[in-house]
Amino acid sequence: MSDLLQRLCELDHLIEQSLCVEDIQAEEIVSLVDKREQLLQSVLSYVADHPQFAATPEWRNAINHTQQLAGLMQSKTMAIGQELKKYRHGHKSVQQYKKFL
Repeated sequence: MSDLLQRLCELDHLIEQSLCVEDIQAEEIVSLVDKREQLLQSVLSYVADHPQFAATPEWRNAINHTQQLAGLMQSKTMAIGQELKKYRHGHKSVQQYKKFL
């Protein structure tokens, strides 16, 4: 189990790194998140078979880190959405000016 949690932690780190660069590569992040989801399914299956594991500090750390990662992904998504909104507004302004030319 510790091997699965270690791989989960490594994937989390890669996702965090991918989210913190200026030029975000969406395809890479989607691929990493897909791998993380598959790994998490294995971990959840283990927890379902071994309910006592749900009380361990390792599991709690994994849950906390998942929550933090989800929050980071949500904040990045919102920030990108705001940038897109600004871009669209600027594009509309340019189109309005082009009407006069």
